[in-house]
Amino acid sequence: MTDPLAIVAGIPLGVYQRSKHKPTRAGWTIQVVASQQHRRADLGGIWRRVMALADRAPASGTHLVLAHDREDQRPTFTELESRSYRAVWLPRRLAMAYGQPEFQVALDDLLRFEECWRDRIRPKMDSPLLLPETAFAATQSVADAWTRARHVSRDKDRIEAVEKAIGRFRQTHRQRGEWRDTKALNFRTGPRHGHHGLPSWRRRKLTLQLPSGFHFDVQHQHGHSFRIECQSGQTRRIRTYANVDAHGYVR
Repeated sequence: MTDPLAIVAGIPLGVYQRSKHKPTRAGWTIQVVASQQHRRADLGGIWRRVMALADRAPASGTHLVLAHDREDQRPTFTELESRSYRAVWLPRRLAMAYGQPEFQVALDDLLRFEECWRDRIRPKMDSPLLLPETAFAATQSVADAWTRARHVSRDKDRIEAVEKAIGRFRQTHRQRGEWRDTKALNFRTGPRHGHHGLPSWRRRKLTLQLPSGFHFDVQHQHGHSFRIECQSGQTRRIRTYANVDAHGYVR
């Protein structure tokens, strides 16, 4: 299996150009995307380059190590992409230390945490994290499992606590080999089809490369018609059953 990709993005251009030392870590491929302007980062341009690299990443997945000091702007860049990739933030002072030993030590520490996340949180094919959170009505006590899995970091939440939350989700909603939500909708993995032509990010979830055609067959427990929230923002009325992908798009 190829190494996972870590994209380090937002390093100030001047700092990047002065450095002759590129970051490395065994078990990872690391690519750096620097700012293109000296005084003010072109955030849109940087983000397009980051996404182009992420979309071409190997099946082992992409982790985004992002440097940007405006916390109020961070959700703009990670709201959608963190569902497919893993996004963590690098303090501005460390971005300014790029190329120095301090930066390499910090990156090693960060990627060590990401390795732990990959071992214990990153979904496998039977993980409840592959369920579409917009369409699956989870009980309130476990409904934050997706968000906690995406955003856990060294400074926020703990791997052990998130791991337990995922386990509670499984205990609550797994019945007879399928997932059942609070609206009595059953979600089971269906025959794989209709995967061609999807954008790259919809073929991944939380860095996991989904098998071609992966989706859930959704049906009411008693065969009733039902409504389901599509990721596109629409509420769809379904008479018998629906095909829903891991991101919540009704097909």
